[in-house]
Amino acid sequence: MSGVDVLILGGGIVGSSIAWALAARGVSGIRVVDLDLAGVYASSELNAGGARATWWQPVNIESCLQTLEFFRANNEEFGFRETGYLWLYDDETLFAQALRKRELQNRFGLEVEALDVAEIPERMPLIDRSLDELVGATFSPRDGLLNPNAVRGWYRKHAEALGVEFWNHHFVAGVETVRSAGSAGLVRRVDAVSVLELSHGRGGIDEYALRDILTTHNVPPESAPTACRIECATVVNCLGAWSPIFSAKVGVADVTEPVRRQISLVDVHAEDCAPGVELDSLGMIVDASGLYLHAEGAHILAGYSTPGEVSGYDFGYDGQAFFESELWPRLAHRASSFERCGHVRGWAGLYAVTPDCSGIADRVEGFANLFEAHSFTGRGVMQSYAVGQSMASLIATGRYEGVDLSPLNRSRFGDRAKWVEEELHI
Repeated sequence: MSGVDVLILGGGIVGSSIAWALAARGVSGIRVVDLDLAGVYASSELNAGGARATWWQPVNIESCLQTLEFFRANNEEFGFRETGYLWLYDDETLFAQALRKRELQNRFGLEVEALDVAEIPERMPLIDRSLDELVGATFSPRDGLLNPNAVRGWYRKHAEALGVEFWNHHFVAGVETVRSAGSAGLVRRVDAVSVLELSHGRGGIDEYALRDILTTHNVPPESAPTACRIECATVVNCLGAWSPIFSAKVGVADVTEPVRRQISLVDVHAEDCAPGVELDSLGMIVDASGLYLHAEGAHILAGYSTPGEVSGYDFGYDGQAFFESELWPRLAHRASSFERCGHVRGWAGLYAVTPDCSGIADRVEGFANLFEAHSFTGRGVMQSYAVGQSMASLIATGRYEGVDLSPLNRSRFGDRAKWVEEELHI
């Protein structure tokens, strides 16, 4: 048996950020437990590397803006490049809505530009096909690209330097709660969390066994788990796509769904590019078709969210078939530079998707000492710093300092009028 003051479940980018922010405030006795600290299947490790503040909801804009400022201040460590985001529109109604939201975005200082169709190839020579289908575009120059793994590593390194413990290969097996009378009636407390230490004394578990546990939520006997009971004063659920698994253990009905997203690296030869096109200088381009792409080393990173993707813990990558059916037709339709291009490799990761495509953060209603910050629908990296700082202040002082995350309380899903509906997710 062991005890801690703060137990953080999930050592991804959000959990690591909260751990560092709490420790920086002088909070001691912090432990982070995770099944996959290396991030082999972490959503922040498997994402496209974009970082932007151009969202449509104030809480998302503000938290991403604060996080991007942190990235700029550490740009050499995080590889942050302010290359901008170009959004292409082929629907008049959606473009008009984007222009209205541009006013909100620019009140936050984002300097988003509106482009007519004739300006698109001038700004982005790569876009040289099917321009007659488009009605306009927006360009956000202060957005950019970065290395998410470097950001997560930074949070973790600085948290460990302040005494935070990170436990790898630990599976949350159970939760002990008690009810007690409070000023608002009966409230529950999380007294302890039981975890299984997998393959104790054998150097951990291999990637395939790890994947099985992450997708089935069952620990096989051959993993030789060692049980450990952790008494805790405060618990924070930062399990991302796996947050519903823990929520069910404490009787909270979760709305988060894990949804597979696939990304490919595409090979494009310089001699095949249209005149004036320099692929290595590209920022993020989001096509009207839903395709998104940017330069990634010697290749192009491209992704597409397949409509109707069935929710579930699926890391299967469809490979060449995905490239040929979903990516190449959209690439070649918009840019002649992609008329001849090839599939290199790719991967699949999980989005933790909520009904309004915004995250869940705050104290869990009905609990005195249970908090949560997860399900940011592909936005975890972009919001990580601000969410870490704000959640740390809530946990340590009982109130938000910095960005007020209370609009992201899960209770909003009981009233459609309180949803924080976000449209610009990809």
